[in-house]
Amino acid sequence: MSDFRFRLNPPFGELRQCSALLNGVAQRYRVELYRTTLSLKSVTRGAALYVTRQGRHLVTEDSFLILNQGQEYALEFQWPTTTETLCPFFQPGFVEQIAGSRSTAAARQLDEIEMPAPITDFPERLYPKSGPLAALLHGLRRDLGTPAVCAPWLEDRFYGLASALVKFRNHTRDEIDEFPGRRPGTRAELYRRLPRGRDFLSACHAEPVTGALAARAAHMSPYHFHRMFKRAFRQTPMQFLQEYRLRSARRLLATTDEQVTTIALAVGFESLGSFSWLFRRRFGLSPRQFRADHA
Repeated sequence: MSDFRFRLNPPFGELRQCSALLNGVAQRYRVELYRTTLSLKSVTRGAALYVTRQGRHLVTEDSFLILNQGQEYALEFQWPTTTETLCPFFQPGFVEQIAGSRSTAAARQLDEIEMPAPITDFPERLYPKSGPLAALLHGLRRDLGTPAVCAPWLEDRFYGLASALVKFRNHTRDEIDEFPGRRPGTRAELYRRLPRGRDFLSACHAEPVTGALAARAAHMSPYHFHRMFKRAFRQTPMQFLQEYRLRSARRLLATTDEQVTTIALAVGFESLGSFSWLFRRRFGLSPRQFRADHA
């Protein structure tokens, strides 16, 4: 029988021996290289840049990242404000036993069930912070620091997270079927590669990034990447990049005291004039009017 343990903010050396919830707050923080167990990466404020051998992923308040067991990553906080992370790490075998139980007949579960092979097939990409997983992450953050937090509370939350993660894995398979491509293998590969290019654009939005660079990150030709990106996400790579920059600027205007010009340049716009015009067209207010309304 497997011995599953659950800890809040244990030392890094113990992460592989338990399911752990890491909650940290800092302005500057770096991790050079860490080989993770299956984990969810989320922030409740600020932003964190995760870099793997396969891609770059900027996790913000409206997204989360899934990394498979065995993935190596580097981490750096990327926002001018303080960043707070909320990251569940799953003990090896924990999610697998839930997945195995959900696919095993009830009568057989009265016997000892063999531990299935590790699950390592989650597409490693940013996902919108919505749905059951997001609600569970929100509940975790809400309850932290209250008398409710104890060992039984944490164990119950991890069973809920793992069950939602197994369902989410099945949901991604349905999404793959809806992706463009005639063959199942083509759709599955595009499901991995196109979001990798999109994550690259968001992670590098403050730099003079191009569609060709994003295509290279996705290991696709520029034209094929542009065409399939538009079919999959209903906007071109550059339209996505512009929208991401505008939303990033809006967040900084609402949460920092930085000058408007500083913010415009920080999110990748080349001039204050073009930024202000695009901002007004997108949100109906000038950057200064927006800040005044959200002061």
